[in-house]
Amino acid sequence: MMTALKIEEHNKGIMRYLRRNRIRVEHRYCDAATLKCVTYEHYRGKVNWTSIDRFVKAQRNRVLCAPDMDIAPASGYKRFVSSELSRRMCENAALYLLKHASDQRIKVVLADEDGDCTGLCEYLANYCDPVNVLSTATKIYATQGEYLLNEKGASLRLCRDKSCLHDADLIIAPKRLEDALPCPSDALILTGEAPAAPQNALTVYEYFFDLPSKFREICPDFLDEMYFASALYTMAGARELGGEVFTRCGDGVTIHTRGSLVEAFKNRLIRRINS
Repeated sequence: MMTALKIEEHNKGIMRYLRRNRIRVEHRYCDAATLKCVTYEHYRGKVNWTSIDRFVKAQRNRVLCAPDMDIAPASGYKRFVSSELSRRMCENAALYLLKHASDQRIKVVLADEDGDCTGLCEYLANYCDPVNVLSTATKIYATQGEYLLNEKGASLRLCRDKSCLHDADLIIAPKRLEDALPCPSDALILTGEAPAAPQNALTVYEYFFDLPSKFREICPDFLDEMYFASALYTMAGARELGGEVFTRCGDGVTIHTRGSLVEAFKNRLIRRINS
């Protein structure tokens, strides 16, 4: 069950004196996804979170709502936020780039401090050898290295410090980057969250795709489609969304298409090879 909440402010005009606050509830369904849409019509006084709570109940700590909705700190409500789908989109974007700009001389580095992305190495081995991994999860990646060598004849090079980034072409960092990476200015960084610190290279962390029509039909108009997709993927078991590949992506300022990002990456490789 997912719960979406919208607070409609009606604080102007004569109707604010003639009507009481009220709540509308609607249920929407798609496959295994159930969405409860709660709309609070606010005409006067303060928002009565206790009244809303009767309909939201256990979903109060992960309610779907617009980013600018004013949530009272003492209400116990929290806006749902998850980077799980975005991290998966980061991995998909990396594999798409490598597939369309394949060159065994590409130096790819997977930054995975906790060893959560070992499964990605098997796919990276199709495009680059060795697979370079920046991580302190030595035991986990030692096991993964043995697997790659035995099953695919590919090698995995584990790096414990960031010196391996100095000549990287593509850096894949699904989790949030807390510090600036010591990489070339013309490298490309793909990550699943907005970095905590400014990076020295183009850093893509926003991913957009066309939400399947069956899900678009139940998406409330006050929610961003990619935000709704994240909730479907994380809470409603819509795992098929994890197979989507971006149609557009961004760095918070510039939007790139699949084609423009591939071309930019190819041009970077050409300049490096010719230098």
